Amino acid sequence: MGFLSRLLDMPSFNGATNALLVELALPELTDLQRSQLKGRVIELFQTHRASDGAAEVALVELNQTPRVFQLNILALAMKDLGYPLPFKKEKIQKIKSPFDPHHADEHAMRAVARRLKWQYGVEVWIAEESISFDSW
Repeated sequence: MGFLSRLLDMPSFNGATNALLVELALPELTDLQRSQLKGRVIELFQTHRASDGAAEVALVELNQTPRVFQLNILALAMKDLGYPLPFKKEKIQKIKSPFDPHHADEHAMRAVARRLKWQYGVEVWIAEESISFDSW
């Protein structure tokens, strides 16, 4: 039990879980949800990056951020706004920073992807390109 609980509380596992669950949720978001998420994501981005700049500057930086980190900040925004995840039994995992490099750990991504395939029968992987929040 100790090993499993430590594994499930690893930053890489938590960040990978959040990223993959949000990747699955993205196609299901409505235009209204995307608009609300965009505003909250910009606020969170400015908070976590200690940015003094305007929202437009934060948006430019956010659009250039690697997708895994964008997905983790989206996870925090979805949790704040109370948006559901694709699976009722799943929840947004606690992470200290959406920009922690551990969240991009390939081994954790594969482990979480295998778990989601085994539990729910879905295959998911993070797309290569960054999200362009300009179109939201």
